[in-house]
Amino acid sequence: MIKKMFSIFLVSFVFLNGYSQKAVYQLPVASETAITNPTFFYTLPKTAFKVDVVITKTSNIKGLYADFAEKMLGITNYCAENSFSYTLKKIFITPFTVPDETLQFVAELSPMQMQSHFLQSLYANNATPDFHTSSKYEQNDADILPDFFKNYADAMIQQSYETYTETKIIDGVVTQIPVTQTKITTKTLSQQAQEAANFIEKIRSDRYAIISFMQETAISKDAFEYLVNQLNEFEKSYLELFTGITVFEDIHETLVVYPNNESALLPLCSVTPTTGFSSSVCKTNAYNYYLKCMPQISTNQQTNFYEFLAAKPKYRKSSGYYIRKAAPVFVSLVQGDKEEMLGIFPIYQYGLLETLPANLDSFEIGKWGYIY
Repeated sequence: MIKKMFSIFLVSFVFLNGYSQKAVYQLPVASETAITNPTFFYTLPKTAFKVDVVITKTSNIKGLYADFAEKMLGITNYCAENSFSYTLKKIFITPFTVPDETLQFVAELSPMQMQSHFLQSLYANNATPDFHTSSKYEQNDADILPDFFKNYADAMIQQSYETYTETKIIDGVVTQIPVTQTKITTKTLSQQAQEAANFIEKIRSDRYAIISFMQETAISKDAFEYLVNQLNEFEKSYLELFTGITVFEDIHETLVVYPNNESALLPLCSVTPTTGFSSSVCKTNAYNYYLKCMPQISTNQQTNFYEFLAAKPKYRKSSGYYIRKAAPVFVSLVQGDKEEMLGIFPIYQYGLLETLPANLDSFEIGKWGYIY
């Protein structure tokens, strides 16, 4: 009876070791490790964040006739020189997974697995967990200045005409012929500014005539509103030639960062009022932005438990697949003493690396790592 039971046990042991994977080794493998059976490689995933940063650039642009604003129009609140400033508008984060180059493994297979086309089935059914491709924003380079402000200039060239008569003898007859001579001169900037100021006064006069019903013919309500709005727009456009304009532009920047469990604060970027966006932090901490990652579960007890088992005399380390589960992590955006919650995200780097027992022939490793 004992001999029969031993034979059954021996057959079962040989069958299991012939069908299931022999062992899994983390790369790089020691030179003395002997691997004689077929293998495949896999890498565990790690979590990355695609960070989309939107910065608002405020541009104060000096007007063409700013130097004459106070003298000709009595305007004191005008832009005297060009200036630019930057502020952070919004940060968006999108999690996705990539292979963790530090956690690569080789799995040794049995001859029975090769005969059962295990590798073909594994490659065909491999589904990388939570993988998302990332898109990139393009930085805005469009010209955002209004066409009138950018292209306007009263005619810098003006023509003057001088008419006189010339006496000519044609076929023995004395004839006086009128002659017009054209003279081209260039307007000074002061002359151009004065013409623009005169046009503003004309606009105001025309608007007053319409509003006070001083025009000769009555107009409809729609025509009245249209005319007044048009005059307002004309005046605004011409005034900006003296006062200058303020324009706002959204600039998009994209970067990718990788959380780690070594530090709770992950540096993102800096946005300074004078220089704008930088992918590195600066000396003034108030301009720096960080991701704060706070795990919602602790792996300390599990780590202590594995250390307790390893300390036992009869402990034998498992030689099966290595896996890592993502842990829920509270993620917030930090700037100085301000903190804004962004959400709770599953992050692999905060999960505990586990080694499964060998001979798990039904375990779907393709759902836990990148097979290659």
